Amino acid sequence: MELVLDPLKCIECGACELACGYHWDRALSPVTSSIMVYRAREKKNYFGLILKQPEHLVLGRPEGIETQRIGAVTEGREADASAKPIMLREACDLCEGFDQGPLCVLFCPTAAITAA
Repeated sequence: MELVLDPLKCIECGACELACGYHWDRALSPVTSSIMVYRAREKKNYFGLILKQPEHLVLGRPEGIETQRIGAVTEGREADASAKPIMLREACDLCEGFDQGPLCVLFCPTAAITAA
């Protein structure tokens, strides 16, 4: 099973971050979440999702999904500063130990995150 992001359905509510934080800490805190909503300062109303997997970051932006290998440097391109906070967090384990499956999927009100 893997998580599938659809950033065009995301409404920036943060329910996925809270649900994931609950998985890690048993508290409604987005600080330890493996997924986060990010906002771009350059564009008004531009936001997306970042999911930390064991070896990759999945960046869900309005223009599409991009996967970046953790630690890889793309030549001629600066690292996205909005991704830096998630690098300190645990990688998604699909809510291992929860019978209901990934909590972010259960609590996303718009199905911007699904499991496949």
